[in-house]
This record gives sequence, C-alpha cells and structure tokens, in this order.
Amino acid sequence: MSLAMTAAWAQAPYNAETTYRKLVRDYPDIRIASADAPAPVQVRKDLVYAQRDALKLGLDLYLPGPSGKPAPLVILVHGGGWGTGERANMAPLAARLAARGYAAATVSYRLSGQARYPAAIEDVKEALHWLRKGADSFGIDPGRVAIAGGSAGGQIASLVGMLEPKAIRAVVSIDGLSDFTSEEARRHEDDPAKNPSAAGAWFGGRYAEKEALWRDASPLAHAGKDSPPVLFITSGVPRFSVGREAMAAKLAAHGIHTDTVALAGTPHAFWLFDPWVAPTVDAMAGFLERALGPVAARAPWSPDLGDGRYRNPILHADYSDPDAIRVGDTYYMVSSSFANAPGLPLLVSKDMVNWELKGHALPRLVPGEQFAQPQHGKGVWAPSLRHHDGKFWIFYPDPDNGVYVTTAKDFNGPWSTPHLLLPGKGIIDPTPLWDDDGKAYLIHAWAKSRAGFNNVLTLRRMALDGRRLLDSAGKVVIDGDKLPGYRTLEGPKLYKANGYYYVFAPAGGVEHGWQSVFRSRSIDGPYESRIVMEQGATSINGPHQGAWVRTPQGTDWFFHFQDRRAYGRVVHLQPMRWIDGWPLIGEPSSKPGVGQPVLEHAKPVAGPLPQRVPATSDEFDGQTLGPQWQWVANPDSRWYALDARPGQLRLFAQPDAPVRSLPAVLTQKFPAPGFGVTARVELQAQRDGDQVGLGAMGLASTWFGLRRVDGKPRMLLVRCAQDGKCAEELGAELPGFAVHLRMHVTAGARVAFSYSADGLRYTQLGTPFDASMGRWVGAQVGLFATGAAGSFADIDYLRITP
Repeated sequence: MSLAMTAAWAQAPYNAETTYRKLVRDYPDIRIASADAPAPVQVRKDLVYAQRDALKLGLDLYLPGPSGKPAPLVILVHGGGWGTGERANMAPLAARLAARGYAAATVSYRLSGQARYPAAIEDVKEALHWLRKGADSFGIDPGRVAIAGGSAGGQIASLVGMLEPKAIRAVVSIDGLSDFTSEEARRHEDDPAKNPSAAGAWFGGRYAEKEALWRDASPLAHAGKDSPPVLFITSGVPRFSVGREAMAAKLAAHGIHTDTVALAGTPHAFWLFDPWVAPTVDAMAGFLERALGPVAARAPWSPDLGDGRYRNPILHADYSDPDAIRVGDTYYMVSSSFANAPGLPLLVSKDMVNWELKGHALPRLVPGEQFAQPQHGKGVWAPSLRHHDGKFWIFYPDPDNGVYVTTAKDFNGPWSTPHLLLPGKGIIDPTPLWDDDGKAYLIHAWAKSRAGFNNVLTLRRMALDGRRLLDSAGKVVIDGDKLPGYRTLEGPKLYKANGYYYVFAPAGGVEHGWQSVFRSRSIDGPYESRIVMEQGATSINGPHQGAWVRTPQGTDWFFHFQDRRAYGRVVHLQPMRWIDGWPLIGEPSSKPGVGQPVLEHAKPVAGPLPQRVPATSDEFDGQTLGPQWQWVANPDSRWYALDARPGQLRLFAQPDAPVRSLPAVLTQKFPAPGFGVTARVELQAQRDGDQVGLGAMGLASTWFGLRRVDGKPRMLLVRCAQDGKCAEELGAELPGFAVHLRMHVTAGARVAFSYSADGLRYTQLGTPFDASMGRWVGAQVGLFATGAAGSFADIDYLRITP
C-alpha cells in the first residue's frame, strides 16, 4: 500500500523501549513490563480482522483458558499520538487481564500517516464487530465487552464506547483526552509551533480549519443517556486527560457511573512499566467486575491449558527436589522443605499436571529442640518417596543428623515418627530399592559442606523393614571424580528395569547442571554413564534432579526442577522415551542421545479431569491453617489462634527481633512469576513499637506494615540486608489501626508495596526492590506480629491473585 508521508508519519517510534529511555533518568526504579502470559493463558497472534487495500489490520487475542463459561472481552487500543505506536504496547495489560479471566484483544489500526480521522475509529469498530461475530469460536461472551486504551488509544476507546453503546458495556480511558475542543486541549494539541501537531495531522488541519472534526472526535460530544460507564485512570500529568471532569459530569447527569483512579506521581505512559501495570490492572479488574459481572477467581499459575496440553513448569513454586510415584491411577509427590515446618509437603494428582497440596508428612522437624529457632538451609533435604509392602515410605536426609524414614498406610497420614536409619553428617539424597531377590538397598550422595567431599554415590545394604543397615560401611558405586567434567554428582534415584539397575542423578550444580543416568547389570556396578537431558537450546537452565514415573498405559515421564532463584526450584514434567536401553528426556537436542526440556506438551493422561493447583489464598475461616502455610521454625500453639475471632487469624505479638531470626513468621511460597498479595490486618497494640508486617522473606528480607508510634498508627517499611542490618522508613499516619496491605510481585521477582485505609485507593510505599532467595529456597511471602505481651494482630484474609 502506498502511504501518504506526513509529518505525523515521521513521528519517533512510540514503544516501551523508546519511552523507557526517556523516563528512566527521572524514574530509575521502573522496568519495562513483561508481556509474558502465565499459564493457562494462550495467545493467538496476528489474527487479521480487516484489509484496507494491501494493508492487513491485525490483532492479538489473549485467551484466559478454560472456565466452563465464555469469557468477557476487553479490547485494548494502543496510543502514540494517532501517528505511531503498536499493539504490542498493550500486551502486558492483555496478559495480566487474561490471567484474571478476561479475553483481551490488542488491536492495530490505521495511523495518521496512513489514513486520517475517522479511519482509526472505523478500524477499531470493525475489530469489535469481528470479535463479537467470532465469539463462539474464541470462547468469548459477546454480551460482555469492554474497551480500553492508553493516551491516544484512550481517546479512541472512549469514542468507540460512546458510539457503540449497544456493543460496549464499559470503557476504560487511561490518560486519554475526552474533549479536543477545550481551551486546555487546544493549548497542547493545536499548538501553532507544531506544524502540524499530532492531532492536527490526524484531522488534516488545525482546530480553526477542522472544528467539526475536532468536536466529532471528542468522546464528550457523544456521551449521553445510553453511554456505558467509564473508568478514568490518570497519571500525574493532567493535560493528557483533559475533559475528564466535564465528561464525568455529563454522564452523571444521565445517571451513568464513572470513576477515577489517579496514580499520583506517575508519568504519562505509566501503563507500559512496572511497578504501575499491576495497580492499573487492579483498578481495571475491579471496575470491569462491577460493569460486566463477576469473573471466577483464577490461580496465578495453572499449567493445564484446557486443550489436552500443559505448559511447564507444572508447579511454578518452590517444590524443590521432587520425587513422585504412581499407585493405581493416582500420582503422589513429595519435595524438600528444609527448615520450614510443617515439613515434607504431600501432593496428589490424577494426571501429573494438576496437583493438590494435601498436607505435610512432618508436623514438626526432628530433633525438635534443634528447630525451635530458625535454622535456614538446614532440615529436610531431598527426599525419596516409595510405595512398598502396602504402605508409603519417605526416606529423607537431614545433612546434620542423617537419614530418616517415615511411613504411612494412607498418603494423607498419619505418618510415623521419623526413625533415624543412618546417623551421620553430610549424608544426603537417599533412595531405597527393594529388589526382586528379597534384598533391599539404599544409595545416597554426600554434602561437601558437612562431609568434606562430594561427587560420589554410595551404596548400602538395608533391612527389608527399613529400620537398620546391614553393612558397616558403604561402597562407592559411582565416582563423579572419575568422569570428565563431572562435579556435584548428587540427587540419585534408584530403579530396576529392562534387566538393568538405573541410577538417575544430576550433576554440575543446581543452576547450570544436567541430568545423567547410570546403568549396570549388577547393583554393585560397574555403571555406564550418559547425559540424558541438559538445557540445550531452551531457556530452562539446569534441568535437574527428579523422578521417573510410568503411566498404566506404559508411557514414561520425568519430573525435575529448575532453579529460578527468588522463585525457588520450580517443577517441570518431561516426556521420556527409550533408545537402546537409555532414556532420552524431553525432546531431542542437537546432541545425539541427549534431550532438552519441552515447554508445552500433550498431557500424560487424556480426558477431562478437574483442574487443580496448590492452595494460596486463605480466608482463615477453618479450624486449621491451610496446607500452604509453613513456619520458619517448629510452631508453638501460643503464636496464633483461629478461634479467638472466628473467620480471622490472630497472630500474638512475639518479642521483637530482626525478621530473619524471628521463629514466629508464617510463610508460603511464591506461586507464579507475577502475582498480587492483599491482606487486611488490624493491630491491637499495647504500647509504642507493637507492629504487624507482611513482606518478602529471604537472605535479605523486606517487609512493610503497621506500627504504633506515639500512640498513633503509622505505616512502616523495613529493609534487612543479608548481614542482618535493617533500615526503617516511617510512612504516613493512618486514620485507624486497620489497613489493607498489598504486595505486587512482577517479572524477575520485582516487588512493590502499597496500602489502603479503605481497600479501594492504594498508596505506594517505598521503592520497588528485587526479592531475595533464601538459603536453598526461594523467597517467601511472610506474615508476623511483634511487640508487648498482650498485643496481637488479626488477619481477616490473605488473597493471592494473578
């Protein structure tokens, strides 16, 4: 198509990268918002909704995944002064709205250098009708459609909403003009120094020359009794939302609801950047739910895509060192839990993709006195799960005490008191095998930090009842020091199949290692070795340490973790095939016989099964804490109560201490790459200094909350470095001792805090920061209260959203 080259067409490109370079000097804490869509969101790219001569007009459609009902739709219109910009600018908003349960379409339209007003309006209207016409095929509800846009896109969205009130049920104008004809708008948009201005290029002339067009393009001119409700989200630069007050007043005169959310101190184009995308989506979601009707709550990550496929990781949370088995048609998993209590999480699935967290095998860590205080990085290391002789067995190591065994007839418990099978320091990663000749064995690895050496695997003879070993010393059957390039050989899992003993064991370190398999006709060796999976050409670093599981149909699968630092060690599921008696895990890589991880794949078990994810949110309306919660030390019943104020969690204030050394911190794992945490807390203080906090806990911990200062409630932010030194930032005084605390985690585990007295308008506290991983664990969401005896904090709820 031949394009008319105008001054508007020559505008500088408008996208997140160019805008970031302009803003970062004044806003050094911003990050370009990620457009990655969390599972189960699926993206259909480059759908053509119209063609103008040779120009194809496209859109990208973000679908929220299965829910059993058609999804409401939000059409997103990019800005760029009507002459530049691209629909990819709206992708971060689209991805996060889809994660909340909305279908979201980012739309391209003809820019002013391609066609003047009203071409862009006609294009967006056509996209609207095209999407509604194809609603059934997309799983969209054509009766619940909203439109939103930023800057010039906000003006376009508002205008289309006013012109199409039968099709559009809600409008969100993000820093968009409502009235081109006002004096304030003309001062900027009709500036004679600009020849032409962005608006003048779009209209084909200045206001005096094209007054009718300037007026016709103003959403204010078309607002009336049939108009949909409007949400205005504004920056700290009021000129971009000129006409908002007049439009709100005009709509109010007709009984049409409007609302305004002002993000104070933000620049124009704030919706392209973190930390501002999350509060923008929060505001949009709240408004859209009121305007379009409720949307079912969504987990922040759900691997089942609803079309017979899944997306890795299947658990985007810190279920480190997973081991899994099948018994009948049910799959069971355990993982490391280190010093958190209760320990040894118990997960159950019917298809290896949808997992429920049922509880924990260890109510308290043993020896109990060692874990009365936080022991970061110690405790329960990589366990092994087996089913033998009619019961479940977990062999787990404590690197400072030895190998323990606990058993249960029912996976949900109760589990037996842990029995110390093999005392000693540095003995880790045990795995048993009951052989078909009536003998039993145990293979384990070594931790150099305790034993002084590692990179070898040791075989022991074991009694069938798992109560004692039958030899006085083990035998090294696999020596990584004799294998070229091997380091940190650990995490073995022992199996017998195809006439071989197989040891699946990773090496190379958790962040950058690989998965090896060793095989021998004799359990004593010698063992052949092969690398069967490594990162290859993928983004999945160090695919590492896990479990081989076979379905009743005979297909093979392998679980492993990926170390994602602050997110912890997340769990992936890979298909596994056999070639000449060796497994290849994942998909073939460029190296013969070596696999690499898959990101998406057909599910292991076909057919409709309920979608399940480990619990995260808690309304605290039960008699026990949800299974998602763990303390950083063995819990004390005097720390909390669920019956003191039914429907709320009461945290009794503990003696003040740096949060890293405080045992009464209630935690749960980061559940997704991006998520929000909102908790309503109420402090009953006895004296100044009493406080309640919520934060991101790790080697460095940062938290915020409410403290009594001079008898009054004040907000507080505390940053504690890895060396234990803490810096405090005292915030605003509140009207009372109840407050809503909100914590947003975005790509890269970037965290921002905000608070609200009424639960509607939130104020950011402090600057964003990067969450810190813990000792062998990811960062954790943490809650606590400290202060004088008799003080306490009531937590009404803690809700986690995408």
